[in-house]
Amino acid sequence: MTVTLLADNDVVIKLAQMDAYVDAMASMGFSPQQVGSLPVMLRYMGIADSNRRSRLTANAAEADRLNAVLQSIVKIEMTADEASTAAMVMKAALLADLDVQEGELALCVVAVFRGDLDVCTGDKRALRELPALEQQWAALGGLRGRLLCFEQFFKMLCTQRGIARIRKAVTMSPRADETISFVYDKTSEGGDRGFIKGIELVINEHIAKPAPGWLKSV
Repeated sequence: MTVTLLADNDVVIKLAQMDAYVDAMASMGFSPQQVGSLPVMLRYMGIADSNRRSRLTANAAEADRLNAVLQSIVKIEMTADEASTAAMVMKAALLADLDVQEGELALCVVAVFRGDLDVCTGDKRALRELPALEQQWAALGGLRGRLLCFEQFFKMLCTQRGIARIRKAVTMSPRADETISFVYDKTSEGGDRGFIKGIELVINEHIAKPAPGWLKSV
C-alpha cells in the first residue's frame, strides 16, 4: 500500500502511549501501512532499542505499544537532493532564529519533493513558524493545506468514535499530551460536542490563526 502520510515523533509516541494510534489514524482515513517516517526518526523512537523506548514512555505497556506501532511504520529513505535541500533550509532557519526541528523539517522537504504526501506533527510551535519558513524556502508553499496537527486527530477521533474513546485515550496515559488532557477535563461533561468545540478552539487560535491556510481541512 502506498505511503500517503509522514508522521513526526511526537504524533507516533503520544498516540502509542494513549493506545489510540490505529483508531486515530483510521479516523483521518489512514491505515498503518500508509504511514511513513525517516530512518533517523525511527531510530530515535527506538525501533531497534528497547531501552530507548522505555525512556520515551511511562511504563512497560506504553513501551510495548510504541514498539508495535514502530514496526508498522514504513521507512522512507531521503534522496540526495532531498537531504541536501533539508540541510540548506535548516541552516537558513537557524540563521533566521526559527523554532524548527530538523526531523520535522526533513519530513516537510520530502513531502514537497514527492508532491503526494501529507505531514502530521505534534509541534504547534513549528506549525506557527511555517509562514516565516516559507520566506526562507519558497517551495515550502507547496505544503499549504497538507499539514495535520496532533489535535486534529483527536477532533476526528471524537467525531467518529465519541467522547468515550477520548476518555479511554486520556485515561490510558494522562500525561502523554497536556493539551488533550486539559481540553478533555474542561469539556467532557459536554459530551462529543463539548470536546470537539474545545479542541477546535485550540486548533483555530493556536495553529490556524498564526499559520492561515497551512492545515489540511478535516
